[in-house]
Amino acid sequence: MFRPAIQRIEVLVAMALVSLVVFYTASSLTVEVRQPAYEIKIAAAQRMAQAMELLKDSRGKAAIFMDDINDPNETGLIGRQFTYITTDEGDLDSKISVLDPNIAAMLVDYLNRAGVTRGDTVAVTLTGSMPGGNLAVVCALEEMGVFPLILASVGASQWGANIEDFTWLDMEKTLYDSSIISFKTRAASIGGGSDIGRRLSPRGRELIQETITRNEVDFINSEDLADAVQRRMDIYKEARPINEYKAFINVGGGAAVLGDAAYARLIPPGLTEHMQFESMKNGGVMAKFGREGVPVIHILNIRTMFDQFDYPYAATPTPEMGVGSFYSSEKYNPWTTGLALILLLGMVITVGLYSKQKIKHHLEKYEPDSYV
Repeated sequence: MFRPAIQRIEVLVAMALVSLVVFYTASSLTVEVRQPAYEIKIAAAQRMAQAMELLKDSRGKAAIFMDDINDPNETGLIGRQFTYITTDEGDLDSKISVLDPNIAAMLVDYLNRAGVTRGDTVAVTLTGSMPGGNLAVVCALEEMGVFPLILASVGASQWGANIEDFTWLDMEKTLYDSSIISFKTRAASIGGGSDIGRRLSPRGRELIQETITRNEVDFINSEDLADAVQRRMDIYKEARPINEYKAFINVGGGAAVLGDAAYARLIPPGLTEHMQFESMKNGGVMAKFGREGVPVIHILNIRTMFDQFDYPYAATPTPEMGVGSFYSSEKYNPWTTGLALILLLGMVITVGLYSKQKIKHHLEKYEPDSYV
């Protein structure tokens, strides 16, 4: 019984095996493709590593106790569970996660995708709750040559910059005096509930005011939450129209920044360029910037943010510098993929043409109805 090659079991099995080998080879031979602004990302991570080492040394010299159980990567920048200036409960794993120099590179990635370039001005709000996030932001901005207008709240949640003599403003001054960064916070508030120190003791509020004074930062002394939002917007508007800021960057869950708690949960972490901020009538500073079309970079809900890059959360030890999909990604080698396609097409076409030739020859030699 005549059967063309394309119908023979042994030929089809051989073609399948060849296809599998070619596919496996092509999928295994990948190339590493660097993401945009790769060199700036590496430089930002190096700057953050330098900043962390400097702050760790300064904390050691001040004989401040370091907890190597709650600070497994020995950064020296994890705070305490309870202090006078502790405002809320805190997620220790989130604090550990962002104390990683690679997060500065992650911030460069967000800023680059937001269209921020050298010489641009951005609005920044920081809290004491997440010093690693603050460090990542200021180091990324410094390396990119971007000018920030920074407003902060000093109070901090558990495990953040909540040591009374080692607040975020103290850290920032150390970095500024050492020329690691060339800018400082313009003005700061107490923080905590309603941004006026609610849930803090009178002594805690007093200590924060002393911190703001000794670091020579203007005090945002608000009457209530609405006033706290308005005072921040006034400072930003005094410098330039809101829609002229190239991005709005927030670290932490400051009340004046997020506004109504119900709206705060709707704002995703990372970069947001398009969102219905208009519906957030009781939103804070972030919503007001968003309504003006300013891209928002929100550093909170760290696990979700890390998932965007498939980056390890609360890793111990900290991943090596340069590790992360925001630096580079693996892609199929176009030359290998092209060659594999050519080989497979060639195989199919060759078998097809050979079978066609044999069928034609058979039809010419035998009666048509003898073909099976």
